[in-house]
Amino acid sequence: MTLSQTAIFVQRSIIISAVALFLSIASFTGYKIWYAYYLASLPPVEEKPDTKFGQLPQPDFPKSSVSSSNFSYSLDTTTGGLPKAGKDPGFDKILKVYFVPQSFATFLSPERSQKLAEKFKLIFPPDILSETKYSFKDNGKSLLVDLDNGNFSYTNESVSANAALEDETKLVSGFKRTLTDLGILNDDLSNGKAEVNFLKTSGTKFSITKQKSEAQAAQISIWPSAIDKKLIYTAAFTNSLVNAIVFGSADKLENYASLDFIYYPPDTTTYATYPIKTADIAFEDLRSGKGVVIIESDKPQVSITSVSLGYYVPENYSPYLTPIYVFEGPNFVAYVPAISSEFLNN
Repeated sequence: MTLSQTAIFVQRSIIISAVALFLSIASFTGYKIWYAYYLASLPPVEEKPDTKFGQLPQPDFPKSSVSSSNFSYSLDTTTGGLPKAGKDPGFDKILKVYFVPQSFATFLSPERSQKLAEKFKLIFPPDILSETKYSFKDNGKSLLVDLDNGNFSYTNESVSANAALEDETKLVSGFKRTLTDLGILNDDLSNGKAEVNFLKTSGTKFSITKQKSEAQAAQISIWPSAIDKKLIYTAAFTNSLVNAIVFGSADKLENYASLDFIYYPPDTTTYATYPIKTADIAFEDLRSGKGVVIIESDKPQVSITSVSLGYYVPENYSPYLTPIYVFEGPNFVAYVPAISSEFLNN
C-alpha cells in the first residue's frame, strides 16, 4: 500500500468513526429522552396500605342521647360538596394508625402519687380504692390518681371566686406554668392547641358565655400537638382531656376548681397504614346513624359547613390512635370512624 493509499484509508476510518460516534450519541440521547417521556407517562405507583395491626377496635365514642340519623343534612361547605380522597389536601386515601403503648404501675408509683398530692397540699395518706387507684381528700379538696399512667382528676369545692379573671393569653400561659410546676407538661402538650371558654354560674352549674364581663370562671384546655397535620379530638370537642376550671389567675393552684390530666402519648414511630372511607361514604354513615353526635343541634335540619379528618383520643385507654371524620355546622358536631369498615371490629 502506497503512502497516498494509507492516507486515504486513515481519512475514511476517521470519518466512519466520527459518523459512528455521532450516531451512537444521537441514539443514546434519543433513548434517554424517550425513556424519560415513558416514565413520565406511566401512572403513579399507588401506595398500598399494610394493615399490619389487623382488625381495629371501633373508636370509643361517648354515648349520644340522639342518633345522627335523627337529623336531615344539607351540604354548605365552601365548595358546595364533600372533599375528595386523593385529590383535596389533607384527604389521603390511606392514613396512619399509631400504636399507643400502655403503661403500668411500678414500685415507685405510690410514692409519685404522694408527691403529686403534696403539691396540691393534700398531706394525708390516700384511700386505696384498688391496686392502681389512690384517692386523696382533705378540706373540700379531692385528688384521684391512676398509678398505671399518672393521670389524675382534682377538684376543690372551697375555691374562692373573688379575683377578676385574666385574659385568654395569661390564663393559658398560667395553666402551662402550673403544669410545669406539677412536672407533667411536655413538648407535645406545650406546642398543642389551647383554648379558653369563659363560664358563668347557673345555680351550682357552669355554662359557657361569650361575654367575659359576665363570666366568673374560665375553662382552659390544652390538646396534644397535631399529628400529620391533623388535629386531636376528644369526646367533648370543646375541651380536651387536659383541662382546668379556674377563678381569677391560673398561676396558683388555690384558684383551681378542677384540673383533669388524661394523656396517652402515641408511639409515632410505630404505625400501620389503612384505607379510609371516602367522605361520601362517611356522610352516608352519618345520615344512617353510624356517626355519633357530639354537639346536638336544636333544629332537625343541620347545615354541614365543614368536613375534616383528625385523630380521636378517648378518655379510657385505647391501644390505637385512629382517624375520624369530623362534621361541623352551626351548633352541631358529629364524628364518624374514618377507617374502612372492613378493617373495624363490629
